[in-house]
Amino acid sequence: MNSTKVFVYGTLMRGERAHSYLSKAEFVGEYRLSDYAIYSLGLYPGIRPKKGSVVYGEVYAVDDRMLKEMDRYEGEGSLYYRTPLAVENDRERIDAVAYVYAQEIHGNEIAGGRWNHGGNR
Repeated sequence: MNSTKVFVYGTLMRGERAHSYLSKAEFVGEYRLSDYAIYSLGLYPGIRPKKGSVVYGEVYAVDDRMLKEMDRYEGEGSLYYRTPLAVENDRERIDAVAYVYAQEIHGNEIAGGRWNHGGNR
């Protein structure tokens, strides 16, 4: 099976409303993304590059079908761009993709770099 590692940081994480998209995906672990910041965009977050900031999230291994479903959910190519990047935790650094917000930011940066089950609105 061909799989892609995807770093998620918002509504796709465990306990969030869209996690069902990943119900059949393999949970790889918790990771952080350096030199990106996370912003509250109302009902969901977005990330953008920002030197010195960190975003915390989860990595899942998804098959091609799930990746296509995630692309549709995220509005890949217009609302978000699926972007290859490296994430790390205390054990390792791995290559993954993440959905980077493609629009102008109209929200506040989330202090601490962690989306909190919608509590950041």
